[in-house]
Amino acid sequence: MVAPGPRLLLIGFDGLDYELLKKRNSSDIRLLPLLAPIPATGPSWTSMYTGDSMATHNIRDVFGLEFRRRYSRNDFLHIMLWHWHNLGRVLRRLPPRQRHATYETTSSKYLWDTLSQAGVKMKMVNMPITSPVRPINGVYVGGFPVILRKKWYYPDTLEKVVPPDYFEITDMIQWFSDPEMHSHRFWKKSSLNLGVDEVMRRLEKGVFKLVDFFLSLPSADLEMIQFSFIDRLGHVFEMTEDIEQRGYELVAKVMDRIISEVNPQSTIIVSDHGFQITGHTELGCLGLRGELAEKVICPPDYTPCVLDVAPTLASFLGAKHDCEGNDLTVAGEYVTRGSAEEQAEKEKMMQNLKDLGYL
Repeated sequence: MVAPGPRLLLIGFDGLDYELLKKRNSSDIRLLPLLAPIPATGPSWTSMYTGDSMATHNIRDVFGLEFRRRYSRNDFLHIMLWHWHNLGRVLRRLPPRQRHATYETTSSKYLWDTLSQAGVKMKMVNMPITSPVRPINGVYVGGFPVILRKKWYYPDTLEKVVPPDYFEITDMIQWFSDPEMHSHRFWKKSSLNLGVDEVMRRLEKGVFKLVDFFLSLPSADLEMIQFSFIDRLGHVFEMTEDIEQRGYELVAKVMDRIISEVNPQSTIIVSDHGFQITGHTELGCLGLRGELAEKVICPPDYTPCVLDVAPTLASFLGAKHDCEGNDLTVAGEYVTRGSAEEQAEKEKMMQNLKDLGYL
C-alpha cells in the first residue's frame, strides 16, 4: 500500500466552471459552487489567497499589476510615457488610467504568509498574480504574469531546476507576448492563427511539462499548482461544445495524474470564476476530497465564496488567518457576499476586460 503524501494538495484552474465540471464529474470529489463576487483574474485570485474583498486588498487589474508596462521596460521612460498617455486622455475628456495596488504594495496578508509563520512547509508552482515572489517556508515559483525582470522563484537554488521555457509553459498568453506590454488582442489573434488542433497540442505538451516540474520538487505539507488553459481557450475560441470537451478532458487528465502521483491525504480544487460561451461567470468550482471534504460545513442556503478559501485552508492546517472570509470548517452564521458596491465594481471590471480585448 502506498503511503499517503502531503496533508493537502491544491489544484487551481482559471475559469473552471461549476456547471460545466458538474456534468462531467465522475470522481469521488465533492463538488460545490464557488462564488466570485468580482469574476476577474487579478481581483478574484487575490481574494482567494488573502480572504479579503477587492475593496480591502485593492488589486483591481486583471494582471494584478499597478499599471501595465506596455510603454517601456525602462522604469523612468515608462512612467514618463504613462503620464503622457494620461495627459492625452484628460485632453480628450476621458478619465485618466488608475494605478492600483499590487502584490508588492497591498496590505492584505496572504495565506502562505500565515502558514509560513505557523511552520507549515509549502510547495507552490505557477501561482498567479504573485510577482515578485516573497520568501516562504518552502519553494515558490510565480505564475501569470511571470515578470522576468523581477524575482519570480524562491529560494535561489531553484535556478538550476526551473525549466528554461517555464515562461511559455505556464500560460499560452506568454507563447506570443509579454503580458506587461501587449494587448490581449495580440495573443488571441496569434492563437486563432494556429488553429484549435495546434493550440491543444502545444497546451497539452506544456501543461504536462509543468506537471512534471511540480512533481519533481520535494514534497511539502501543502502543495499548490495552478493552470490557466480553460480560461484562455474560452477567450480565444469561445466555450463551444468541442472546446468544452477538449478543455475539460485535459482538466481530468491533469487532476488524475497529479492526485495519483502526489497521493495527498486531502485535495481541494479551486477556480477564480467560471466560463461559459464567451465570458466569465460568477460560479467557479470548489472540489473537496479526503478529510477536508468531511470537515467543510456548507449550509444549503449559503454558497461558498472565494474569500472563504484562505481562512478555511489555514484552519485545516492548524493556523488562523485573519481576513473577511469565513472559515468553512466552523459552523456558524456565514457572511454572504454580494453588496450593491460589489455589483458596481464588477460592472467596472467587466467593462475594463472588454476595453482590453479580453472579452
